[in-house]
Amino acid sequence: MTETLVFTMRAMGAVVDVFAGPGVSPRLIETLVSAWTDCEACPAPEPSSVRDPEHVSIVLAARKNPVPATAVGGREVPVLTVDADVPRVAQEFTSLVTLELIRRHIGRMHLFHAAALMRPETGQVIALVGPSGRGKTTASRALARAGWVYLSDETCAIDPETLVVLPYPKPLSIIEKPGEPKTQTAASALGLRHHDPASSLSPELARVVVLDRVDAESRPHEDEAAAGLRRLPLLEALQVLAEQSSGLARTRDGLLRLAELADRFGGIDAVTYTDSSQLPELLADLLETRRDAGAEPWKYIAGSAPVEPARHDLPRSDRPDMVVREPSGSERLYSRSVGTCGIVTDHGMLLMHPERTVIYSQLGADLWIEAGAGRSRHHLEERLSEIYGPPPPGAFDAVLDTILEDGGLVASNPSSTATRLSDPKEQP
Repeated sequence: MTETLVFTMRAMGAVVDVFAGPGVSPRLIETLVSAWTDCEACPAPEPSSVRDPEHVSIVLAARKNPVPATAVGGREVPVLTVDADVPRVAQEFTSLVTLELIRRHIGRMHLFHAAALMRPETGQVIALVGPSGRGKTTASRALARAGWVYLSDETCAIDPETLVVLPYPKPLSIIEKPGEPKTQTAASALGLRHHDPASSLSPELARVVVLDRVDAESRPHEDEAAAGLRRLPLLEALQVLAEQSSGLARTRDGLLRLAELADRFGGIDAVTYTDSSQLPELLADLLETRRDAGAEPWKYIAGSAPVEPARHDLPRSDRPDMVVREPSGSERLYSRSVGTCGIVTDHGMLLMHPERTVIYSQLGADLWIEAGAGRSRHHLEERLSEIYGPPPPGAFDAVLDTILEDGGLVASNPSSTATRLSDPKEQP
């Protein structure tokens, strides 16, 4: 092993060790240490090739001296191939560190693609959720200039039980010239208030807010008067959070945990703004607003795969029959796709597939729920007619076809479907 430890840092509750192979430029290492200074980045006190399995390890390898991939503690150590293009390598390094830290916490933490800022007096944290280009870095700079404490402009890791936020004061990724790599600059180098690792104040999530920046070119009829906060309908809010979460499908009852998180804050808000200077006042007002938890009733319903009962699951009397019985004749069965689950409200349902989400109407939601582990078309149409009255000609088939095309339901032939129980404990 020819790579040696060149610097170490702390980020998102983990220690990150950075190793370098022969030929890696000292200038690059100095640049990275400087950019990550707010994460306590410091040169290694002495050369070492030992990799701690409890740490996150990253290897820098010169293009002319490639390094083979290795594994430590059952995890593969990522290798970043570097060259003389320091700005590009620095940006790729930031992305790689973020990815490795996310992988470390998948299944245990809420992981949002979000900026995180903290009130220094109280430790209250607001997570500003949004995809790339929504203005998270710009918002972080504006709030930090106004006295908020910078925790991250990219990833917000939250303990689902305590709501403690793991600080990730990575360098801010700033666009200086369009088309060129983003500059990686420490918040402290920009004169911004950043998280002090020695602080006794524990950052705790107080609100989750969806960023909605008004672009004058795409929305020319909106102006500063449009700036403000609005409560999002629960299904819309959960869809945004799901889309901006990492590893949600690999988190047990991940969608349920998102809904419970929204409950704890009495809902999820969106902030509309035209300029980041509007954000400090808007968000300070939000933190001062008291709310009752559970503003919008909902239920969590698992798909056909057996799961442990959840707190918000349907009561036994309201669940579809869990037994799949052979229908007469050759009528097909329709059942919920394995791996899907849903959050149901009075307005419809958010259905989560392993890799995406979709919102169904009330009719679509009831169709998916009633299908359970296997129902015939006749049974489904008859049951929905009892709920909504006889549908117009073709209406039932249109909804059924839509859900089949979406993949929320699957069709099977009776000959290939065995009688079974979803809950083995209920077998005689």
